[in-house]
Amino acid sequence: MTTPTDTTSRQRLHGILGALFLGALLLGAGPGIFLINDYAAAGGTILGMPALYAWAVGWCAVEAVIVLIAYLKVWRHES
Repeated sequence: MTTPTDTTSRQRLHGILGALFLGALLLGAGPGIFLINDYAAAGGTILGMPALYAWAVGWCAVEAVIVLIAYLKVWRHES
C-alpha cells in the first residue's frame, strides 16, 4: 500500500529527473555542443579522447544514470 507522501515524492522525483534528462539531452547532442566546439576544433582532447566525442559520451553517461535512478526509484511496482 502506498502512502500519499510516497506517491507525492515519487511524482516530484519524476519531474526533477525529467527536467534533468531534457537538460542533459540538450547539452549533449543539441546546442550544448557549441560550448565545446571551439576547443574541439583546435584539436583539444579530454582524457585522451577528442573533445567532442568525450563531451557526447559524458552526457550520454549522465542520461544513463538518470534513467537508472528513475528505474530504481520511480518506475517500481508496488507489492
